[in-house]
Amino acid sequence: MAEPGEGLPEEVLALIFRHLSLRDRAAAARVCRAWAAAATCSAVWHDTKISCECELEGMLPPYLSACLDHVHKLRLEFEPSRKPSRRAAIELLMVLAGRALGLRGLRLECRGEKPLFDAGRDILEAVHAVCGAASQLRHLDLRCLPFTLDDALVLQAARSCPE
Repeated sequence: MAEPGEGLPEEVLALIFRHLSLRDRAAAARVCRAWAAAATCSAVWHDTKISCECELEGMLPPYLSACLDHVHKLRLEFEPSRKPSRRAAIELLMVLAGRALGLRGLRLECRGEKPLFDAGRDILEAVHAVCGAASQLRHLDLRCLPFTLDDALVLQAARSCPE
């Protein structure tokens, strides 16, 4: 019996996989070697949306860490009132800060309720670390964050992110 991905070229699989959620990409990568190679192809990860509400809670998948080098635009959704979601978002941002060489765009979106009396220092520190490390970052969208941005983050974003 033929492998499931033998009939399709890697480029076609990559075009399909780029539209899958993080969880579905992980499942597709476990189908066969051809699909695993296509799921880790850089074209799949250029424009990535990650939801910490359902996809990352409590863990950073090993293959995701390896593919972060290929992310150019990241849209990260999390729920600040849920600790696992918040922890996963912070962990992902901190890992990204260490490997954000090609990151050009970052959009953070908070879902759900914001905890009372929460200034979001942990989230803002992680964003600050990404902004400091990502030399190619040009677009930073923090409009969906319910936290007050501090002066240092605003100045750093103004200097390094023209859009």
